[in-house]
Amino acid sequence: MVNEFLEKIRDGLLEEQLSLKEKEIDLQNHFKENMKLIQLLEETNDPNYASFTPREVNGYNKKKIDELSKEQKAIEDELTELRVKISDNTCQLNETNSVIKVAKSFVNHTDLSSGEDRFSILATQERERQRIARDLHDSTVQNLTSLVHKSELCMKLLEVDPIRCKLELSSLSKILHEVIDDTRNMIYDLRPMSFDDIGFDVTVDRYLDKLRSSTSASFSYKVNGDVYSLNSVTELTLLRVIQEACANAIRHGEASRVDIVFTYYPEYVQLNIDDDGKGIDLSSIPDVSREDNSGFGLSIMKERIYLLSGDIQFESQPDKGFHITIKVPKA
Repeated sequence: MVNEFLEKIRDGLLEEQLSLKEKEIDLQNHFKENMKLIQLLEETNDPNYASFTPREVNGYNKKKIDELSKEQKAIEDELTELRVKISDNTCQLNETNSVIKVAKSFVNHTDLSSGEDRFSILATQERERQRIARDLHDSTVQNLTSLVHKSELCMKLLEVDPIRCKLELSSLSKILHEVIDDTRNMIYDLRPMSFDDIGFDVTVDRYLDKLRSSTSASFSYKVNGDVYSLNSVTELTLLRVIQEACANAIRHGEASRVDIVFTYYPEYVQLNIDDDGKGIDLSSIPDVSREDNSGFGLSIMKERIYLLSGDIQFESQPDKGFHITIKVPKA
């Protein structure tokens, strides 16, 4: 009960933080757009062109510049207050996470097996939700906010500067395409549609093709044994592990090569992932989970494989790469 209460508080703080950061981005974009409009009005109000610029236009421009300048000051004050709130929220969130960790250490261990399973499922789901929320906030929401401000700017520029308006519309179209691409990528991460059409092995091949085109590292994928169908949960979990292992190898291990071997045995499947990166000293890391919940991390890989009643082993030493061995029952 205590853990559930604390987690509700944490979820509320996370939602508040996302809302505050979204508002901060909105205000920053509004401030930038106002600056652009002020510069445009000042250029139009150039005294060198006074001889053929109508006085009422210059008067309107000056009045509008004064209004926008006052608005800019109000936005700056609001941003200052908002950043204080974000800082306070972050401190509260860190304190709540610390209390949750302490509370979990005092959990009754008499029914450890079922309790740990339930907690592992909840923890994995929570990390997934946080990852999706972060991805939406960092890419889709920011791009959509930018679209709103660009559309408002275009409405203001339509009569004042049609050429500038066309340029902004072109930029707006580019951002729209980025939003569509980001959304498609998130949908793919949630559930690759190719699973239902072409199966696990081809889906892995296509994922590695994407990595080959976006990185300088080389990737190999080999299948051994007589291929048979696995349930979708097992396939999706193994794909997530492959994705995380490849990301870690490139991002953290700086590997130039990753080799993946998937072997079908009569009673179980085995997945081996080896890279030639700089490796780590596993004995020096007491808890290899990620505090920022970015991706799954090694501990979350373990949780997911254990939920499949499987086994996962890590082997690594400095400058000797990283090796993962996974065994999962067929059914």
